[in-house]
Amino acid sequence: MRLLLLISGLLLVLPTFGEEASSPTVTVQRETIPIIHQFTGYIEAIHRATMKAETSGRIAEIYFDVDDIVEKGNVLARFGNKTQKAELDLAIAGEKEANAALSRDQLNFDRFSDLYEKKLVAKSALDQAIAALDASKARLEAAQAKIKQAKANYEYTIIRAPYSGIVTQRHVEKGEAVNPGSAIVSGISLDALRLVVDVSQNLVGAIRKNRQAMLFLEDGQIIKSEKLTIFPFADEASHTFRVRVDLPAGIDGLYPGMLVKAGFIADEKQVLAIPSRAIVKRGEMNAVYVQNDNGRIEMRLVRSGQVVANEKTVVEAGLDEGESVYLDPLMATVTLKQSSEKQ
Repeated sequence: MRLLLLISGLLLVLPTFGEEASSPTVTVQRETIPIIHQFTGYIEAIHRATMKAETSGRIAEIYFDVDDIVEKGNVLARFGNKTQKAELDLAIAGEKEANAALSRDQLNFDRFSDLYEKKLVAKSALDQAIAALDASKARLEAAQAKIKQAKANYEYTIIRAPYSGIVTQRHVEKGEAVNPGSAIVSGISLDALRLVVDVSQNLVGAIRKNRQAMLFLEDGQIIKSEKLTIFPFADEASHTFRVRVDLPAGIDGLYPGMLVKAGFIADEKQVLAIPSRAIVKRGEMNAVYVQNDNGRIEMRLVRSGQVVANEKTVVEAGLDEGESVYLDPLMATVTLKQSSEKQ
C-alpha cells in the first residue's frame, strides 16, 4: 500500500509504514580538484590603434565619429588633396609619354637591327638606336617610380581603418590643419579581447607552470584559456606580476574596460565531494541524509564548499570518507518521518 501526496501540483508516491525507501545512496569519496586563486582584472582590446597623419594638410572630411562601427579599409577621414591628385595625374601622364617613347624607340631599334644584319647601315647607327632604346627604358622606370611616389602621397591624405572595429576617439575637427604625426582617429577591435590582471608574486611560479586561467562571468559562464603571457618582471610598487590572458572570440557581453573575476590554477588537492543534489537547505545551514552503521537514516548538518566538476560539491566538515549519503533528500525525509512515527 502506498500514500499519494500532492505538493504544488506534483503527485508523489510515498512508501507506507514498514516499507523501505528506494532512494539510492552514494559513497563519500575523495576527489582531486584544482586549487584556484581568484583576482580581479580588466578586459582590453588586443587590437587598438590611433591613426596619425603622415603628411601636412587640412582635414576636408571626417566620415565616422565616436561609437561608430567601421569595417576594415573604410575611409575614416580625408585631407584636402588637390595638389596630391594633380601630382598623381601628372605622373600617370608621364608614364604614358614614356611608354609611347619606348614603343617608338623599340620599333626603331628593330628596324636598324634588321638593316644592320643586311649590312645596309653602319654599326654606329645601330649603337645609336640601342642607346635611344636604353634611355627610353630608363625614362619609363623613372616615370613608374614617380607614380608610386605620387600614389603614396595621395594615400597619405586618406585615413583608412586598419581593421574592423569601433571608433573610440576623434582627435580633430573638419577644417583643422594638421602636421605629420598628428592624431586623427583612435579605435579598437572587438573581435580579439584579452584579460589583464596582476597576480601575487608568490603564485606566479605556479601560474607559469600550469598556464590555465578561467574567467567567471556574471551570468555563470566560465571561460577557460591556456593562452597566457606572463610578464618576466614585477611591478616595483605593488610587487605583482602582470598576466595577459587571450580570450576566445565570440564571447557575448564582454567589452574593453570591464572588470572581471579571473581564476588561476595553482595546485591540486584531495577533498571529500558528493553530488550537489544530495545537499538540502535547512535555513542558513546545509544538510545531508546519511545511512548510519545500523542502516537507519539520519540527517546531518554539513559545511559545504565550492562546486566542482560533474555537479559535485566539496564537503568541508560533517562527513567522513566511506559514509553513505542519500541522493534524494525528499525521499529520505519522508522515510525518516515515517520511521519516527512508527516508533
